[in-house]
Order: sequence, then structure tokens, then C-alpha cells
Amino acid sequence: MTNYFLFRHRLVVLLLSFVIFSGCDDPSQVGLDLVDSQAGETEVATIPSSFIGPSDFGDLSGGTTTAGSFRALFGKVVDPVAGSFSMTGYVDFVNSTNVTSAFRAAPVTFADLEFNIDYAHGDTLTAVSVDLFDIGSDWVPNNARSDTFLVAQTLVTRATVNPKKGKIRIPLPSAWITSHDSALRSANFVDEFHGFALRATAGNAIIGVHFSGSSMRASSVPGDTVSFSMSKVLSASSFVNGSENQAVASLRDGAAETLALRFPTENTDFGQAAFHRVIVRLNVENVNSLYPANFAHKAPTRVGLRAVAIDNSTRLDLVVADISPEGTLTFDSSILANVVQSSNLGNSGLDRFELYFPVESSTVGIVAFKKGLPATFGPRAVITYTSLN
Repeated sequence: MTNYFLFRHRLVVLLLSFVIFSGCDDPSQVGLDLVDSQAGETEVATIPSSFIGPSDFGDLSGGTTTAGSFRALFGKVVDPVAGSFSMTGYVDFVNSTNVTSAFRAAPVTFADLEFNIDYAHGDTLTAVSVDLFDIGSDWVPNNARSDTFLVAQTLVTRATVNPKKGKIRIPLPSAWITSHDSALRSANFVDEFHGFALRATAGNAIIGVHFSGSSMRASSVPGDTVSFSMSKVLSASSFVNGSENQAVASLRDGAAETLALRFPTENTDFGQAAFHRVIVRLNVENVNSLYPANFAHKAPTRVGLRAVAIDNSTRLDLVVADISPEGTLTFDSSILANVVQSSNLGNSGLDRFELYFPVESSTVGIVAFKKGLPATFGPRAVITYTSLN
């Protein structure tokens, strides 16, 4: 518990330092005026990572129409880079504003789901078979992550979906309509109905359902159809097998784990030193040739870096960077330098860094990073420092 509060306190200090230093045009000069006149020359050291591999923290995959993820993902796929995995999608709906008294006065005779498919990852020529289940209780999408699974109860229906962009319709069976008639016509619909779980049984693709254009429709009298807008989503991820390609370190969006990164900066040969700038750099491996024809895949272009405390709970998002056209990912910020400086002094509570995708991606896209030493473009930290020994 002491480490937790100690790290939280130091993170606040680091944040304040970041605000102060962010106005400097050249962060490599930060702190030079504080260095003793007897200190050594400013040097640059390149430190290879001591570890890059999975970290048990699910990607943020829950969302509403105003925040978080903007699509639900479902399906199963064998990916040449990331391995075999599946996604279970959860969707819920909200009362429509166009509910009429006529709709509530008579039993519902028709209902279906209209999904706007706007994303696919995998074999685009093979259909995906999906089972649709009722969700048993209310759920909260805010800050929900992809290692979250909801209780799915009764099987509602089965459907076949082509992994291509466009709208699809899934009719809901008459038995389900009869058993949910009162909830569909109720003024308390959001409290009585909790949505559906979509779980694939066959196919080789992950499909994305976007908020926009997705709804549940119901009719009680001919010509009087009510639309229930999709209001919240969540995507849960399960690995079947490990990575298909052990030569690279892969980071997958929407996964139940991120990618951990460690550097041996504590108790190293730096000794007492002032760190002026720290750059964490990785190179992306081009894996396009590993994918067969008709296998849709698109990698995210922005990646984030966060610090993780030794309590494995406290996390601080440090910086988000774009992958360059040349395939280089560079993290560079004053707060990153302060975190590594404190780690070198042995009093930060830092355990590791994590690579993650910002929530606006909302895909299962994969970025593969080169492993190895800096000479072979493996992960490295470039540290500009002045020795105070």
C-alpha cells in the first residue's frame, strides 16, 4: 500500500514538472542550469529493452454514443501475426422518441436488428456464423475493457453475416417477440431489456458494428415501425492460441492484453546523473506479405505509451505518437524523461511501460514490432544525460 500512494504522489510531481517544462523549445536542455559546474559532459546513451512481451491489461473496448469505443466487434479469426482469437460483441438499445400510443396499445408482431457493418478483419470471402443471445442483466460500458465478459442467457437466433461493409438485417423469432412484448412496449424499456451478445461459431473474420445506422426495429400494427437506437457497446477478447509469428512482438487493438516494455534504468552505470531527455523508439515490422489474398487487415497508425507502478494497478498515460511513414515509432516527452530519471534513482515505484492503442481505433488491427538489439532496430531508449559523479 505504501508503494501505491508513494507512486501516486510522485506521479503528481511528475505531472507538475511536465507542465513547467513543456514550454521549453528544446527539452534536451531541461535541467542543465541545475547541473553542478563540476559535473561531466552531456552524453547520449542507447539502452536496449530488457523485456518486450504481453502485459495483462485489457484494451478499453466499452463505449456509448458520446464516449469510448464506437463499434462492437464479434467473430473469430486465425491471424498470421497475432494468432487465433475471437471477439464477443455486446450491444444494447434505448427507447425511441417516436413511440406512438398505437404501438403500445397492441402486441408486437415483428422485430428485427439492423446492423451497420463498417469494419472487417480477416477472410472477406467466407461468411461468419453468429449466435445471438439475450444478456441477463444491466451492464455499464464506461471504462469497460476487453477482458470483461457478460452473462449471456437464452439463445435467441442464429444468423450468417458476410464480412463486408453495409447494412444487414437479422429477424428476431416470434417466440422471442412474444416473451419480450411487454418490455418492447414499456416506458421503462431501458430498465427491462439489456441487449444482445453476438458470438461467432464459424468463419474467419472479425466484424465491426457501428453505432451510426444500427438499431432494433419493432412493429405492433402494419405501417407503424419503431426504431430503438443502439446505445452502448462492448467487445470481449479471447485468445485460442499464441502468436503465429514469434519473430516479432505484436500489439493488437481490442485485445485482453497490452504489450509490456522494460528498460534496465534502475541501479545502472548512470550513477548520479541528470536526465535531460529520454526517447523511446521502436521499429515496425512490415508483415503484409504474411497475409493471404482476400484477408482484410489494416494496422492502427497511433500508439500510446504509459507507465505502470509496481502495484500493477496505478497507470499513467505518458504520450501518444504516430508511426512514421518509414515505420518508426518515437515517444518523446518531458514527463517520460522524469519517469525514467526517478527510476534510475530507485525511488519511483515504476515497474514497466505499456504500449497501447488509443480508444478511437476500435478495431482488432495489429502492429508488429522488431525485436532484438538497437543495432537491429529493436526497442531502445535514447537517454541524454549529464553525470554528476
